[in-house]
Amino acid sequence: MSKEEYLKELLKWISSDSLLVIDKSGRLRRIYCPFKVICLVTFPEIRQGEKVDVDAIKLTVEVKEVFIVKGTAYYIIYFNIILE
Repeated sequence: MSKEEYLKELLKWISSDSLLVIDKSGRLRRIYCPFKVICLVTFPEIRQGEKVDVDAIKLTVEVKEVFIVKGTAYYIIYFNIILE
């Protein structure tokens, strides 16, 4: 599959205002922004362990997902999603 085909298929399932996750029961759920996450590391604007709201989800040019928090993009690997 070419990069263009992959992106075309990926864009069918993602949006900037929601994210698909698998909950503790194994069910697929779509959660909508804003949703809460816990930061796993310290950044200049966010402390480790701090709960923050994700305002949007975007893709980088390298096709990596980032959370937009307080107007800044952060790789999603630095956060745990809080499901309620």
